[in-house]
Amino acid sequence: MSYSQDLKNELCRRTLHCGSCPEALLYGMLLFSRAAREALFVSENRRAAALFAQTAAELTGAIVTVRDPETASRRPAYTVWLEDDSCREELLGRFLLEGERDSIRPELLRRECCAMSFLRGAYLACGTMSDPQGEYHLEFGVPDTSLGEELLEVLELYELDFRQSSRGRNPIVYTKESNQIEDFLARIGAPKAAMELMNLKIEKELRNKVNRVTNCETANISKTVNASMEQIRRIRSLQESGELERLPAPLREAALLRLENPDASLRELCELAGGTVSRSGLNHRLRRVMELAGEQE
Repeated sequence: MSYSQDLKNELCRRTLHCGSCPEALLYGMLLFSRAAREALFVSENRRAAALFAQTAAELTGAIVTVRDPETASRRPAYTVWLEDDSCREELLGRFLLEGERDSIRPELLRRECCAMSFLRGAYLACGTMSDPQGEYHLEFGVPDTSLGEELLEVLELYELDFRQSSRGRNPIVYTKESNQIEDFLARIGAPKAAMELMNLKIEKELRNKVNRVTNCETANISKTVNASMEQIRRIRSLQESGELERLPAPLREAALLRLENPDASLRELCELAGGTVSRSGLNHRLRRVMELAGEQE
């Protein structure tokens, strides 16, 4: 099961706040469903279809049927029907202005809890979310652009920052901001998913920090190794020409110490020298050896 389907399952288990919330929830699901009028609601998520059917039955007293997919498919479609035509028309008339299906009725969203229930219904009808292990992306695949604009107004009213765009000819309302996704999920009734997203962000930040430190240490090691190899090359050049033996004792000792310990850092070389020279002092001596070797080349 996908991350998006797991999220919808959590939203289907959420308890509603006030007596008007079931109506707002059903309104969001009905308004943003792409189902034909006869079907009322279609979803790939079985629990979402069952929630619609249960809520519709409780509000209207009608007999509601959930039909399983007719054929086996990776993307099944669970369809909700009201068998009685008069009940179906009564339900549609309760929520939808005549001839204006794609228009949000603000009088049904006067309380914040009802607005959040409405957004939850809209998400259950047409929402998807990418697995945050990869990218942060939550969207509504809205039926048309005008309804998407009205949805944006509702989201903005509650300081939820979304954008509108399109994928091909299909309009979408979306956000890629992890903080906005966390806030949205927590407010529409998915606190578990919101908390998992927060924990995942922390893990990603720690992993990135470790990677940065590791990369920095690797770069430093590489720099040290390259410098050591160049020092050894020039010291051997002095050794082959006989000039190494003519160097002042401090420089000759520093050169031999490096030659005998090619993988050691400056700090380690100082320790091998018995603490008789500081790190800066040893570095100065090796640089002088390099200069003298360079003059011989």
